[in-house]
Amino acid sequence: MKIFGLKKYGDNLLFALALAVLMTALFYSVSTRRARQETAISIVFTQWWQNDLERDTLRNLIAEFESLHEGIRIILNEKSYVDLRIDLFNPGTYDEPQAPPGDVLALDTIWVPDLFYLGVIESAEAPILSFINVLYYNIDILREAGFTRPPKTRGEFLSFARAVAAAEGNRTAYALGLGLGNSPRGVHDDVFPWIWAAGAQLIRDGNPVVTAAPVVQSLAFLASLNNEGLIAPGAFYADSRQKLENFVSGRIAFMIAPTKYIAFVRERMEEGSFNITSVPALDNQMVKPFLASVGWTLGIHSASAYKEEARLFAAFLAGRASHLSNNASGSISAYTAPEAQVGRSPLAPFYSNIWEIAFAGEVATDFSGLAGEHVFEEIFREELLALFAGTASPAETAATIQERWLAVLRE
Repeated sequence: MKIFGLKKYGDNLLFALALAVLMTALFYSVSTRRARQETAISIVFTQWWQNDLERDTLRNLIAEFESLHEGIRIILNEKSYVDLRIDLFNPGTYDEPQAPPGDVLALDTIWVPDLFYLGVIESAEAPILSFINVLYYNIDILREAGFTRPPKTRGEFLSFARAVAAAEGNRTAYALGLGLGNSPRGVHDDVFPWIWAAGAQLIRDGNPVVTAAPVVQSLAFLASLNNEGLIAPGAFYADSRQKLENFVSGRIAFMIAPTKYIAFVRERMEEGSFNITSVPALDNQMVKPFLASVGWTLGIHSASAYKEEARLFAAFLAGRASHLSNNASGSISAYTAPEAQVGRSPLAPFYSNIWEIAFAGEVATDFSGLAGEHVFEEIFREELLALFAGTASPAETAATIQERWLAVLRE
Protein backbone atom coordinates (compact mmCIF):
# COMPACT_ATOMS: atom_id res chain seq x y z
CA MET A 1 0.00 0.00 0.00
CA LYS A 2 2.88 2.37 0.74
CA ILE A 3 4.40 1.64 -2.61
CA PHE A 4 1.06 2.27 -4.28
CA GLY A 5 0.70 5.56 -2.37
CA LEU A 6 4.18 6.62 -3.42
CA LYS A 7 3.34 5.97 -7.08
CA LYS A 8 0.16 7.99 -6.76
CA TYR A 9 2.14 10.82 -5.14
CA GLY A 10 4.70 10.67 -7.93
CA ASP A 11 2.01 10.84 -10.60
CA ASN A 12 0.50 13.89 -8.95
CA LEU A 13 3.92 15.50 -8.72
CA LEU A 14 4.62 14.86 -12.40
CA PHE A 15 1.21 16.27 -13.31
CA ALA A 16 1.84 19.38 -11.24
CA LEU A 17 5.26 19.85 -12.81
CA ALA A 18 3.81 19.42 -16.32
CA LEU A 19 1.06 21.90 -15.54
CA ALA A 20 3.63 24.39 -14.25
CA VAL A 21 5.72 24.01 -17.40
CA LEU A 22 2.61 24.47 -19.56
CA MET A 23 1.54 27.59 -17.65
CA THR A 24 5.05 29.02 -17.88
CA ALA A 25 5.15 28.39 -21.63
CA LEU A 26 1.68 29.90 -22.05
CA PHE A 27 2.66 32.95 -19.98
CA TYR A 28 5.86 33.34 -22.00
CA SER A 29 3.93 33.02 -25.26
CA VAL A 30 1.35 35.63 -24.21
CA SER A 31 4.04 37.93 -22.87
CA THR A 32 6.10 37.57 -26.03
CA ARG A 33 3.08 38.20 -28.23
CA ARG A 34 2.14 41.23 -26.12
CA ALA A 35 5.72 42.51 -26.30
CA ARG A 36 5.70 42.04 -30.10
CA GLN A 37 2.42 43.91 -30.36
CA GLU A 38 3.76 46.73 -28.20
CA THR A 39 6.90 47.04 -30.33
CA ALA A 40 5.12 46.55 -33.68
CA ILE A 41 5.20 49.39 -36.17
CA SER A 42 1.74 50.86 -36.80
CA ILE A 43 0.87 51.88 -40.35
CA VAL A 44 -2.27 53.95 -40.95
CA PHE A 45 -4.19 53.07 -44.12
CA THR A 46 -6.67 55.87 -44.92
CA GLN A 47 -9.32 55.07 -47.49
CA TRP A 48 -12.90 55.54 -48.65
CA TRP A 49 -13.04 52.12 -50.36
CA GLN A 50 -14.58 50.16 -47.50
CA ASN A 51 -18.16 51.10 -48.38
CA ASP A 52 -17.63 50.12 -52.04
CA LEU A 53 -16.40 46.63 -51.19
CA GLU A 54 -18.05 43.52 -49.83
CA ARG A 55 -18.14 43.55 -46.04
CA ASP A 56 -14.83 42.82 -44.24
CA THR A 57 -12.83 42.66 -47.50
CA LEU A 58 -10.21 45.12 -46.28
CA ARG A 59 -10.13 43.76 -42.73
CA ASN A 60 -9.51 40.23 -44.02
CA LEU A 61 -6.70 41.45 -46.27
CA ILE A 62 -5.17 43.35 -43.36
CA ALA A 63 -5.32 40.22 -41.20
CA GLU A 64 -3.57 38.27 -43.96
CA PHE A 65 -0.86 40.91 -44.29
CA GLU A 66 -0.28 41.08 -40.53
CA SER A 67 0.07 37.30 -40.37
CA LEU A 68 2.84 37.54 -42.97
CA HIS A 69 4.53 40.53 -41.30
CA GLU A 70 4.35 40.12 -37.52
CA GLY A 71 6.20 43.35 -36.84
CA ILE A 72 3.73 45.55 -38.74
CA ARG A 73 0.27 46.50 -37.56
CA ILE A 74 -2.24 48.15 -39.93
CA ILE A 75 -4.73 50.69 -38.61
CA LEU A 76 -7.71 51.04 -40.94
CA ASN A 77 -8.86 54.66 -41.15
CA GLU A 78 -12.13 55.51 -42.92
CA LYS A 79 -12.74 58.89 -44.58
CA SER A 80 -15.14 59.97 -47.28
CA TYR A 81 -13.81 60.65 -50.79
CA VAL A 82 -14.44 64.38 -50.36
CA ASP A 83 -12.91 64.63 -46.87
CA LEU A 84 -9.77 62.74 -47.87
CA ARG A 85 -9.34 64.95 -50.92
CA ILE A 86 -9.63 68.06 -48.72
CA ASP A 87 -7.07 66.69 -46.26
CA LEU A 88 -4.60 65.96 -49.05
CA PHE A 89 -4.97 69.16 -51.04
CA ASN A 90 -5.37 71.53 -48.05
CA PRO A 91 -2.81 70.22 -45.55
CA GLY A 92 -2.79 73.36 -43.36
CA THR A 93 -0.62 76.44 -43.23
CA TYR A 94 3.14 76.61 -42.88
CA ASP A 95 2.80 77.78 -39.26
CA GLU A 96 0.20 75.16 -38.39
CA PRO A 97 0.94 72.10 -40.50
CA GLN A 98 -1.65 69.36 -40.43
CA ALA A 99 -0.70 65.84 -39.43
CA PRO A 100 -0.61 63.48 -42.41
CA PRO A 101 -3.94 61.64 -42.82
CA GLY A 102 -2.15 58.32 -43.16
CA ASP A 103 0.96 56.42 -44.25
CA VAL A 104 -0.73 54.51 -47.06
CA LEU A 105 -3.42 56.47 -48.88
CA ALA A 106 -6.24 55.35 -51.13
CA LEU A 107 -6.14 57.69 -54.12
CA ASP A 108 -8.20 58.53 -57.16
CA THR A 109 -5.78 58.22 -60.08
CA ILE A 110 -6.62 61.77 -61.24
CA TRP A 111 -5.18 63.11 -57.96
CA VAL A 112 -1.75 61.56 -58.42
CA PRO A 113 -0.03 64.18 -60.67
CA ASP A 114 -1.17 67.04 -58.41
CA LEU A 115 -0.11 65.24 -55.23
CA PHE A 116 3.33 64.53 -56.71
CA TYR A 117 3.62 68.18 -57.75
CA LEU A 118 2.63 69.37 -54.27
CA GLY A 119 5.03 66.93 -52.63
CA VAL A 120 2.23 65.26 -50.64
CA ILE A 121 3.03 61.74 -51.85
CA GLU A 122 6.41 60.17 -52.43
CA SER A 123 5.31 57.25 -54.59
CA ALA A 124 2.17 55.68 -56.03
CA GLU A 125 1.16 52.28 -57.33
CA ALA A 126 -0.19 51.76 -60.83
CA PRO A 127 -4.02 51.86 -60.97
CA ILE A 128 -5.46 48.80 -59.27
CA LEU A 129 -9.12 49.02 -60.33
CA SER A 130 -11.13 51.13 -62.75
CA PHE A 131 -14.81 52.04 -62.80
CA ILE A 132 -15.89 53.39 -66.19
CA ASN A 133 -18.66 55.96 -66.51
CA VAL A 134 -21.82 54.68 -68.18
CA LEU A 135 -25.34 55.91 -68.86
CA TYR A 136 -27.85 54.64 -66.29
CA TYR A 137 -31.45 54.59 -67.51
CA ASN A 138 -34.80 53.97 -65.86
CA ILE A 139 -36.54 51.19 -67.78
CA ASP A 140 -40.00 52.01 -66.39
CA ILE A 141 -39.81 55.69 -67.34
CA LEU A 142 -38.69 54.86 -70.87
CA ARG A 143 -41.45 52.27 -71.22
CA GLU A 144 -44.04 54.82 -70.13
CA ALA A 145 -42.67 57.16 -72.81
CA GLY A 146 -43.02 54.42 -75.45
CA PHE A 147 -39.47 53.04 -75.65
CA THR A 148 -38.25 49.49 -75.19
CA ARG A 149 -34.51 50.17 -75.41
CA PRO A 150 -32.09 52.96 -74.44
CA PRO A 151 -30.90 55.63 -76.90
CA LYS A 152 -27.73 54.92 -78.85
CA THR A 153 -26.99 58.31 -80.45
CA ARG A 154 -27.31 61.99 -79.54
CA GLY A 155 -30.24 62.38 -81.92
CA GLU A 156 -32.05 59.47 -80.30
CA PHE A 157 -31.27 60.77 -76.81
CA LEU A 158 -32.81 64.13 -77.63
CA SER A 159 -35.95 62.41 -78.95
CA PHE A 160 -36.14 60.16 -75.89
CA ALA A 161 -35.64 63.15 -73.57
CA ARG A 162 -38.45 65.11 -75.19
CA ALA A 163 -40.77 62.11 -75.01
CA VAL A 164 -39.96 61.51 -71.33
CA ALA A 165 -40.73 65.14 -70.48
CA ALA A 166 -43.98 65.04 -72.44
CA ALA A 167 -45.19 61.65 -71.17
CA GLU A 168 -48.47 61.76 -69.30
CA GLY A 169 -49.03 59.80 -66.15
CA ASN A 170 -48.52 59.81 -62.42
CA ARG A 171 -44.80 60.43 -62.72
CA THR A 172 -43.16 63.78 -63.47
CA ALA A 173 -39.61 63.15 -64.63
CA TYR A 174 -36.82 65.14 -66.17
CA ALA A 175 -34.61 63.49 -68.74
CA LEU A 176 -31.08 64.05 -67.44
CA GLY A 177 -29.61 64.74 -64.03
CA LEU A 178 -26.31 66.56 -63.52
CA GLY A 179 -24.29 66.99 -60.33
CA LEU A 180 -22.11 70.01 -61.02
CA GLY A 181 -22.17 71.46 -57.52
CA ASN A 182 -19.02 72.21 -55.57
CA SER A 183 -17.94 68.60 -55.49
CA PRO A 184 -14.86 67.00 -57.00
CA ARG A 185 -15.32 65.17 -60.30
CA GLY A 186 -18.66 66.82 -61.10
CA VAL A 187 -17.56 68.02 -64.54
CA HIS A 188 -15.39 64.93 -65.04
CA ASP A 189 -18.33 62.60 -64.37
CA ASP A 190 -21.21 64.51 -65.99
CA VAL A 191 -19.86 66.64 -68.86
CA PHE A 192 -16.56 65.25 -70.10
CA PRO A 193 -18.13 61.82 -70.81
CA TRP A 194 -20.35 63.39 -73.51
CA ILE A 195 -17.28 64.88 -75.19
CA TRP A 196 -15.21 61.73 -74.89
CA ALA A 197 -18.10 59.59 -76.16
CA ALA A 198 -17.89 61.65 -79.37
CA GLY A 199 -14.33 60.38 -79.83
CA ALA A 200 -12.97 63.85 -79.04
CA GLN A 201 -10.11 64.84 -76.79
CA LEU A 202 -9.81 67.93 -74.64
CA ILE A 203 -6.03 67.92 -74.33
CA ARG A 204 -3.72 66.39 -76.90
CA ASP A 205 0.08 66.29 -76.59
CA GLY A 206 -0.11 68.69 -73.67
CA ASN A 207 -2.17 71.31 -75.53
CA PRO A 208 -5.90 72.07 -75.23
CA VAL A 209 -8.05 71.21 -78.26
CA VAL A 210 -11.38 72.41 -76.87
CA THR A 211 -12.31 74.26 -80.07
CA ALA A 212 -12.42 71.00 -82.09
CA ALA A 213 -15.74 70.41 -83.86
CA PRO A 214 -16.86 67.35 -81.78
CA VAL A 215 -16.32 69.33 -78.55
CA VAL A 216 -18.35 72.30 -79.83
CA GLN A 217 -21.07 69.90 -81.03
CA SER A 218 -21.20 68.31 -77.57
CA LEU A 219 -21.54 71.71 -75.92
CA ALA A 220 -24.33 72.59 -78.34
CA PHE A 221 -26.08 69.31 -77.50
CA LEU A 222 -25.97 70.02 -73.75
CA ALA A 223 -27.14 73.59 -74.34
CA SER A 224 -30.13 72.24 -76.30
CA LEU A 225 -31.10 69.94 -73.44
CA ASN A 226 -30.86 72.84 -71.02
CA ASN A 227 -32.77 75.30 -73.22
CA GLU A 228 -35.65 72.86 -73.61
CA GLY A 229 -35.88 72.27 -69.85
CA LEU A 230 -34.86 68.62 -70.12
CA ILE A 231 -32.14 68.79 -67.46
CA ALA A 232 -33.25 68.55 -63.83
CA PRO A 233 -33.18 71.91 -62.00
CA GLY A 234 -30.27 72.77 -59.74
CA ALA A 235 -27.62 71.11 -61.90
CA PHE A 236 -24.93 73.55 -60.73
CA TYR A 237 -25.84 73.11 -57.08
CA ALA A 238 -26.56 69.38 -56.87
CA ASP A 239 -23.72 66.98 -56.11
CA SER A 240 -23.33 63.34 -57.09
CA ARG A 241 -25.32 62.13 -54.06
CA GLN A 242 -28.30 64.32 -54.96
CA LYS A 243 -28.08 63.16 -58.56
CA LEU A 244 -28.12 59.53 -57.40
CA GLU A 245 -31.09 60.22 -55.15
CA ASN A 246 -32.98 61.82 -58.05
CA PHE A 247 -32.34 58.74 -60.16
CA VAL A 248 -33.34 56.09 -57.63
CA SER A 249 -36.43 58.14 -56.74
CA GLY A 250 -37.58 58.22 -60.37
CA ARG A 251 -37.22 61.99 -60.80
CA ILE A 252 -34.79 61.64 -63.71
CA ALA A 253 -34.67 59.07 -66.49
CA PHE A 254 -30.94 59.21 -67.19
CA MET A 255 -27.68 59.91 -65.41
CA ILE A 256 -24.02 59.35 -66.17
CA ALA A 257 -22.10 57.83 -63.27
CA PRO A 258 -19.27 55.37 -62.54
CA THR A 259 -20.20 51.70 -62.50
CA LYS A 260 -19.33 51.49 -58.80
CA TYR A 261 -22.80 52.87 -58.05
CA ILE A 262 -24.56 49.86 -59.57
CA ALA A 263 -24.83 48.09 -56.21
CA PHE A 264 -26.22 51.20 -54.49
CA VAL A 265 -28.83 51.78 -57.21
CA ARG A 266 -29.75 48.11 -57.19
CA GLU A 267 -30.43 48.23 -53.44
CA ARG A 268 -32.82 51.16 -53.87
CA MET A 269 -34.67 50.18 -57.04
CA GLU A 270 -36.80 47.18 -57.92
CA GLU A 271 -35.24 44.35 -59.88
CA GLY A 272 -35.36 45.00 -63.60
CA SER A 273 -36.27 48.68 -63.27
CA PHE A 274 -32.94 50.08 -64.48
CA ASN A 275 -29.96 49.18 -66.61
CA ILE A 276 -26.76 50.67 -68.01
CA THR A 277 -25.49 51.41 -71.52
CA SER A 278 -22.76 53.40 -73.22
CA VAL A 279 -22.95 57.19 -73.31
CA PRO A 280 -24.65 58.06 -76.64
CA ALA A 281 -22.24 58.98 -79.43
CA LEU A 282 -22.63 61.47 -82.26
CA ASP A 283 -24.98 60.46 -85.05
CA ASN A 284 -23.10 58.51 -87.75
CA GLN A 285 -19.94 58.51 -85.64
CA MET A 286 -17.10 56.52 -87.20
CA VAL A 287 -14.42 56.78 -84.47
CA LYS A 288 -14.14 54.83 -81.22
CA PRO A 289 -15.40 56.60 -78.11
CA PHE A 290 -13.22 57.46 -75.15
CA LEU A 291 -14.42 56.45 -71.70
CA ALA A 292 -14.35 58.49 -68.53
CA SER A 293 -13.27 56.44 -65.53
CA VAL A 294 -12.42 56.64 -61.87
CA GLY A 295 -9.42 54.61 -60.77
CA TRP A 296 -8.29 53.23 -57.45
CA THR A 297 -4.62 53.38 -56.62
CA LEU A 298 -2.38 53.66 -53.56
CA GLY A 299 0.16 56.28 -52.51
CA ILE A 300 2.76 56.66 -49.78
CA HIS A 301 2.56 59.94 -47.86
CA SER A 302 5.79 61.93 -47.96
CA ALA A 303 5.58 62.58 -44.22
CA SER A 304 5.27 58.91 -43.28
CA ALA A 305 7.84 57.77 -40.72
CA TYR A 306 7.62 54.18 -41.96
CA LYS A 307 7.90 54.41 -45.72
CA GLU A 308 9.46 50.98 -46.28
CA GLU A 309 6.74 49.24 -44.26
CA ALA A 310 4.08 51.36 -45.99
CA ARG A 311 5.44 50.28 -49.37
CA LEU A 312 5.25 46.65 -48.30
CA PHE A 313 1.56 47.01 -47.48
CA ALA A 314 0.78 49.00 -50.65
CA ALA A 315 2.53 46.36 -52.76
CA PHE A 316 0.61 43.63 -50.93
CA LEU A 317 -2.75 45.27 -51.69
CA ALA A 318 -1.73 45.86 -55.32
CA GLY A 319 -0.89 42.16 -55.54
CA ARG A 320 -4.43 41.39 -54.37
CA ALA A 321 -6.01 43.48 -57.14
CA SER A 322 -8.01 40.56 -58.49
CA HIS A 323 -9.43 39.86 -55.03
CA LEU A 324 -10.36 43.52 -54.59
CA SER A 325 -11.96 43.50 -58.03
CA ASN A 326 -14.01 40.42 -57.21
CA ASN A 327 -15.37 42.23 -54.16
CA ALA A 328 -15.90 45.70 -55.65
CA SER A 329 -19.21 46.33 -57.36
CA GLY A 330 -18.92 47.40 -60.99
CA SER A 331 -15.13 47.33 -61.21
CA ILE A 332 -12.93 46.18 -64.06
CA SER A 333 -9.37 45.13 -63.52
CA ALA A 334 -6.47 44.28 -65.79
CA TYR A 335 -5.73 41.46 -63.35
CA THR A 336 -9.07 39.69 -63.64
CA ALA A 337 -10.40 37.89 -66.69
CA PRO A 338 -13.71 39.25 -68.03
CA GLU A 339 -15.24 35.78 -67.83
CA ALA A 340 -14.62 35.67 -64.08
CA GLN A 341 -16.36 38.98 -63.54
CA VAL A 342 -19.23 38.34 -65.95
CA GLY A 343 -19.96 35.09 -64.16
CA ARG A 344 -20.45 36.78 -60.81
CA SER A 345 -23.91 36.75 -59.29
CA PRO A 346 -26.10 38.72 -58.75
CA LEU A 347 -24.59 41.45 -60.96
CA ALA A 348 -23.74 39.19 -63.91
CA PRO A 349 -25.97 41.00 -66.46
CA PHE A 350 -24.41 44.33 -65.52
CA TYR A 351 -20.88 42.98 -65.86
CA SER A 352 -21.66 41.73 -69.35
CA ASN A 353 -22.67 45.28 -70.27
CA ILE A 354 -19.66 46.80 -68.54
CA TRP A 355 -17.18 44.70 -70.46
CA GLU A 356 -19.01 45.22 -73.73
CA ILE A 357 -18.84 49.00 -73.22
CA ALA A 358 -15.20 48.83 -72.11
CA PHE A 359 -14.09 46.80 -75.12
CA ALA A 360 -15.91 49.12 -77.54
CA GLY A 361 -13.87 52.16 -76.47
CA GLU A 362 -10.71 53.16 -74.67
CA VAL A 363 -10.15 55.04 -71.43
CA ALA A 364 -9.62 58.79 -71.85
CA THR A 365 -6.12 59.90 -70.86
CA ASP A 366 -6.34 63.63 -71.62
CA PHE A 367 -5.20 64.62 -68.13
CA SER A 368 -2.86 61.71 -67.51
CA GLY A 369 0.28 62.93 -65.77
CA LEU A 370 -0.98 66.51 -65.89
CA ALA A 371 -1.24 68.44 -62.64
CA GLY A 372 -4.17 70.77 -62.04
CA GLU A 373 -7.17 68.90 -63.44
CA HIS A 374 -9.37 70.42 -60.72
CA VAL A 375 -8.42 73.86 -62.10
CA PHE A 376 -9.38 72.82 -65.64
CA GLU A 377 -12.67 71.41 -64.36
CA GLU A 378 -13.54 74.59 -62.47
CA ILE A 379 -12.83 76.74 -65.54
CA PHE A 380 -15.02 74.45 -67.64
CA ARG A 381 -17.79 74.61 -65.05
CA GLU A 382 -17.72 78.42 -64.98
CA GLU A 383 -17.95 78.70 -68.75
CA LEU A 384 -20.64 76.02 -68.96
CA LEU A 385 -22.69 78.10 -66.52
CA ALA A 386 -22.39 81.05 -68.92
CA LEU A 387 -23.45 78.81 -71.81
CA PHE A 388 -26.52 77.59 -69.94
CA ALA A 389 -27.35 81.18 -68.97
CA GLY A 390 -27.39 82.13 -72.65
CA THR A 391 -24.57 84.68 -72.42
CA ALA A 392 -22.26 82.70 -74.71
CA SER A 393 -22.66 80.42 -77.73
CA PRO A 394 -21.15 76.90 -77.81
CA ALA A 395 -18.34 78.11 -80.09
CA GLU A 396 -17.64 81.10 -77.85
CA THR A 397 -17.68 78.88 -74.78
CA ALA A 398 -15.17 76.50 -76.34
CA ALA A 399 -12.90 79.38 -77.39
CA THR A 400 -12.92 80.89 -73.89
CA ILE A 401 -12.15 77.56 -72.25
CA GLN A 402 -9.35 76.99 -74.75
CA GLU A 403 -7.80 80.37 -73.95
CA ARG A 404 -8.08 79.97 -70.18
CA TRP A 405 -6.71 76.42 -70.21
CA LEU A 406 -3.79 77.50 -72.35
CA ALA A 407 -2.97 80.25 -69.83
CA VAL A 408 -2.93 77.67 -67.01
CA LEU A 409 -0.66 75.35 -68.98
CA ARG A 410 1.79 78.18 -69.64
CA GLU A 411 2.11 79.16 -65.98
